[in-house]
Amino acid sequence: MPGRRSLSLLFAPVLALGLTACATTSPVTPATSPAPTVSASKPMVTPSTSASATPTPTVTPSEDPGADLELRGDGLGAYSFGAKQADVTQLLEDQLGDADESSQGIACELDDSSPWTQTVSWGSFWVEYQAKDQSKKSPRTLAAWGVAAGTPLPAPMVMQDAVPLTLTFSQLKAKYPKGKTEDFGLGDGSKRFILPNKIFFVGSGNKPVRAQAGAFSLCE
Repeated sequence: MPGRRSLSLLFAPVLALGLTACATTSPVTPATSPAPTVSASKPMVTPSTSASATPTPTVTPSEDPGADLELRGDGLGAYSFGAKQADVTQLLEDQLGDADESSQGIACELDDSSPWTQTVSWGSFWVEYQAKDQSKKSPRTLAAWGVAAGTPLPAPMVMQDAVPLTLTFSQLKAKYPKGKTEDFGLGDGSKRFILPNKIFFVGSGNKPVRAQAGAFSLCE
């Protein structure tokens, strides 16, 4: 029934939340000329030494998450989707503290190929880690993030390209004319609007309920 499928879509995040370099400087190596030469005609020692430093290599440090935790269409902070769970967890806990909730299980029991996932949340912000199979013991990687729409993000989180979270679908379409709308075909207006930077909004009618990036599927 359309109503039942719509509820599955719009409240999936809630259910999921409940269930589910340093620059290296090479040492300076002095290059010393041969030993001082003593002239037989003049008892004078004329030392001639010169020192040259080995050029310091140019090292580009890895991205520093800094004070802001940027939510991007291809990842978050210093990490892209596919990054190891342990690395992302360390970043998030450094920036946000301990998580409020954590749950895990098969992403969609109705899909035999659905992987084992873990969803970790801090208030209305969440991240999802996925395994490559349905084993709870398999390593997981960053697969998606999501945040409730309608309110500004709390520090230190920021949206890539300063994407606002308070716009309606029609306002988003006007602001991002190259964005694409995808109707879920549930008969209740449920859809998502995908921005050029791959961040998308999910909701129904003219009201998005969340912004998200990464893995996305409907369990039906």
